Amino acid sequence: MDYTIYGTVVVGDSVISDGAVAVENSKIVYSGKRSGAPVIGETFDYKDALIVPGFIDIHCHAGGKYWCYEDPKAVADHHFAHGTTSMCETLYRDMSIDETVDAIARIREAMVKCKNIIGVHLEGPYLNPKYGASVLDGEVVADPSDYMRLFEDGTVIHVSFAPEVKGTDGLLKVLNEKGIVPAIGHSMASYEDVRRAVEGGVKNVTHLFDATGASISPTRWDGTVEVDFNAAVLLCDGLTYELICDEKGIHVRPEMVRLAAKTVGIDNLIGITDACTGTTDDTDINFLDGELNGSKLTMNRVFRNFVNYGFSIPDAVKFTSTNAARLMGLSDRGSLEAGKLADIAVMDKNYDLIKVYKA
Repeated sequence: MDYTIYGTVVVGDSVISDGAVAVENSKIVYSGKRSGAPVIGETFDYKDALIVPGFIDIHCHAGGKYWCYEDPKAVADHHFAHGTTSMCETLYRDMSIDETVDAIARIREAMVKCKNIIGVHLEGPYLNPKYGASVLDGEVVADPSDYMRLFEDGTVIHVSFAPEVKGTDGLLKVLNEKGIVPAIGHSMASYEDVRRAVEGGVKNVTHLFDATGASISPTRWDGTVEVDFNAAVLLCDGLTYELICDEKGIHVRPEMVRLAAKTVGIDNLIGITDACTGTTDDTDINFLDGELNGSKLTMNRVFRNFVNYGFSIPDAVKFTSTNAARLMGLSDRGSLEAGKLADIAVMDKNYDLIKVYKA
């Protein structure tokens, strides 16, 4: 469908209050002031609603009532209704290798109908056992006879591991060879382990400030601070950093988000939902047996929370779309610039979705 839409358009660092986006053959051909816009196809005037690029979520376990491994289509549909036009469906390390292979196949099948699923993110199984249950017995070791099976059909495009786990140097080499985005997290790696992983090609950090610790604990000298995993990754260049921004700052305190932005810059921060199933109250976090267990976030709420933390709307666009597109090699999306795919979210003043367009 060819169309032209009007509203408050965010392009780059500009917020155009009387703006327009024109779409032809599923691509944006114009974005800017309404007065200079061509009229293409049907027209839709959204008044003062906010028009931004569709959201990109690279770390999401569930949506609504379902986990990705149970009903990947239902999860994708839930998040699409909240503006997510591209997403990785995430599988955790609490499944066996056989169960994970089966879940990958179900997600691959769902991708035929769900244009917003771009692939699978594996969060594990090679994570530090101190930070979450693992199906693996005894010492966690990355075994190629197991992990090579996970990459056979090309559906996996993003993998998180802890660099202190034995065998992950070999895993990292395979990920790079296959063009899979490698990430590190759920870790208490030393600075040296982190540096080795980054020099080996790691690109992303899994939910910064969550499920992490220091390799030296307690501190060697009372009152001093050791270099924990978070400090180590923030010292490294060439990385992006996921953040879970819930409304009350439970996963990550707003002050820590500002610290990350000040340290590595807005262009390197990526908002994620880390959505799980669980409690059904109206908050955007999950608790299981009194313990924090992911979120019930959708990406429009991530966008809203980031703005409420004190960041600008153009920065929120980078945080929820542009930066993830760059990390994942999605050069055809992530902004409303001419030539990009017409993946578009239209939101009201409360950042609730009015309309979602998918190229």
